[in-house]
Amino acid sequence: MPFGMALVDAVGLQVSENIHADSPVPAFEAAAVDGYAVRASDVRGATARTPVKLPVDGQVWIGDDPLPPMTARRIRVGQELPVGADTVVATAITDGGTESVTIQATALRGQNVCEEGSDIAEGALLVDKGTVLDSSMVAVLAASGIDKVLIRPRPRVVFVSVGSELVAPGRALGQGEKYDVDSYLLAAGAKAIGAEVWHVGVIRDNADEVRQVLADQQIRADLIVVSGGLTDGPHSVVATAVHDLGPCDVAEVALDPGGWQGFGILGDDEVPVMMVPGEPVSAFVAFEAFVKPVILQLMGAEPVLPETYVAKAAMGMTSTAGVLDLRRGLATDNAAGLIVSLVGAHAPLLVSELTQSNALVLLGPDTDFVAAGDEVDIWLLDG
Repeated sequence: MPFGMALVDAVGLQVSENIHADSPVPAFEAAAVDGYAVRASDVRGATARTPVKLPVDGQVWIGDDPLPPMTARRIRVGQELPVGADTVVATAITDGGTESVTIQATALRGQNVCEEGSDIAEGALLVDKGTVLDSSMVAVLAASGIDKVLIRPRPRVVFVSVGSELVAPGRALGQGEKYDVDSYLLAAGAKAIGAEVWHVGVIRDNADEVRQVLADQQIRADLIVVSGGLTDGPHSVVATAVHDLGPCDVAEVALDPGGWQGFGILGDDEVPVMMVPGEPVSAFVAFEAFVKPVILQLMGAEPVLPETYVAKAAMGMTSTAGVLDLRRGLATDNAAGLIVSLVGAHAPLLVSELTQSNALVLLGPDTDFVAAGDEVDIWLLDG
């Protein structure tokens, strides 16, 4: 459920309410520059050759007395104009005097003055529901006297990789071993969208070990994501372990890369667990298509599904009929609109090519070839 959280702590989270200004900003007529608060009529006609000289009766303070006629009062940017003053003469067009000031240019009524509510009007919409709070929004809210916002807590997401051949980065590789990329990739993606991440690391291909880890992680998780261990589908070690803890469904979906995907519910607390393929590109695609929308849903985000854009293919593209082919792409924008080209080979292991992509190209089940210049649907990737 949403709850009130301090502004700074809520940065990066989605706001669960529309927030309006309770009062105007500024709350009074304020100086827009450092200078002297005066009456415009008292300095009318002032020039460098015929300046106007006024006595200075001090510095503006909160609760000051009204400004007497034919008098100047020093004022700093942001301070409230004293009663009687209607303009601010910038220090740059004076001699900067403290006992008296020589003003060398005329000033119009309201010059260098921020009117009440000129920045933010009372009742103005400050933040839309569903907006991700950033530092600029924090400034606007703080300026309006708001110290807390209604948000959903960061979902706690646990990431686990399954594979006897996997080794955590930082250790030396043995014969036939490779580094665990998937759990790092998935955990980083979840952290980037605001989740609280728990990175467990690698578990061997052993149903008992997987079962024990999942059972242990339920207590601190709103969602568990397991990568790898799905090669045998419903009969895999991961599916077996999850099935022992609650209902579980593992199926081969018409997605390339992607293949086997799974979902289950663990224990009395009904903690959801998502199972995704165990190669980096396949895991990446599964994150964008399945895992990320679930995390956004837990955060109360709207919308949760990726927005689809239309782009023109910069090159011919082949696809496997009968599946949704999600290909890594590089999208650019010009006067003619979005243009997209494919990046790298269609292989699930080429990690380096992920850094060269900023889009996923969606080639549908009825598509086996797209000619250069044809329109294709794409998802733009964060960053």
